[in-house]
Amino acid sequence: MTLGSLSRRPSRGFTLVELMVAVTGGLFVSLAVFALASDGSRFYRRESRVADATLSTIVGFERLRMDVARAGFLSSPNVRRDPRVCGTPATDPSWPAELSTLAALRIAKGGSPANTTLTANGIAADSLVLSGSYTSPDQFPIWNVQSTGAMHIVYLQANIGPLARMGYSSSTNQAALLSSVFGVGRGLRIQDPSGELQFGTIRTTNAGAIPQVVLANQPSLTYRQTAGATCGLKGNVTGAVANVLNFVRYDLRNLSSSPATPSAASAYAPAYGDSLTAEWDGDRTDLVRVELDTAGTPIDGTEELVAEYAVDFRLGLTVISGLLNSDPTLSTLLPEDAAVGAWTDVLGVNPTIAPQRIRSVRVRLAVRTREPDREENVTAALVPGLAGGMYRIGLGPSAGAPFARVRTMQADVALHNQAGVLW
Repeated sequence: MTLGSLSRRPSRGFTLVELMVAVTGGLFVSLAVFALASDGSRFYRRESRVADATLSTIVGFERLRMDVARAGFLSSPNVRRDPRVCGTPATDPSWPAELSTLAALRIAKGGSPANTTLTANGIAADSLVLSGSYTSPDQFPIWNVQSTGAMHIVYLQANIGPLARMGYSSSTNQAALLSSVFGVGRGLRIQDPSGELQFGTIRTTNAGAIPQVVLANQPSLTYRQTAGATCGLKGNVTGAVANVLNFVRYDLRNLSSSPATPSAASAYAPAYGDSLTAEWDGDRTDLVRVELDTAGTPIDGTEELVAEYAVDFRLGLTVISGLLNSDPTLSTLLPEDAAVGAWTDVLGVNPTIAPQRIRSVRVRLAVRTREPDREENVTAALVPGLAGGMYRIGLGPSAGAPFARVRTMQADVALHNQAGVLW
């Protein structure tokens, strides 16, 4: 065979039909791979968001749990029955709302603001108000107290440990440091050397060599020099101490358009603008913490979003339901029990059902995923033997599909022995 004959042999290759078949087949394979990769990526992002939400919820739940554990610290377990309290908060109208109903904690069953989605799902979340010294763990020794018709001035001793721990003497902004603890609108508790208590509302503070906490004129402070006074401050009150008194409220609410405080509108409205979840964010609720003044009004700038996408918040109690020769009988009230609120009410006429008899609080918080990820609810009809609880919440019309998964956290938080009952 010559070289010329080899050059004339026709070369072989793919026909046009074969190329089209191959390209089409490759396209289908590519589409399948892309779809699988897209689904995998979507699943990964969704589960990652769920994990992030769960982690942030755990952090928020721990914040709530620690606040509950501190309830009643440097406060009064029941201002209307506390024998140490000077004054008559039950009958004196000059006492502001939070001071006249002061207790370590108050629970309002179903007290969170109404919400369309939660109502459709049969959920009525509780609200909780805690009292105690939350911005400082210290008691500040007093040098003197002066009262005028317009105010009460509490002079703090300058060279004391609490101010030294704050770095007061070396601070370049003593006024801001002092007001960070004794903020306007917060309460002040004064304890004299004999252990008797008085309360007031902080109006302002004055920094300087002798720091001052200025209280509103109402409620009035009581002095022993007053005719007929059997309790109150006496002399130059040397040995008396004062501490800040905070009121902290937890509840479920939507912060997109109706915040509890004016500054929150700009602070939290963007959190509801996520384009991926905007459809489900308009009516969502979050666990919100805000500090109240002594009148019960939210203090501007204190609102915090503690746990996003919260869908239920319930509280139960373990209480001293009876005493026999100082041996207490404990009873547990589940979070669904309507009687829980009565045990935290200082206005109750039954002295054996009172907040000072609360020994622990059962805190239950449920949160949902950011977006619905299920089309069916979990019910006992579908899953025989299903344990009680909420597994999914309906975000559609009438609490129907689609459904979002729900995670629930619960803890029993012990309180200190507020009633002084012997065990």
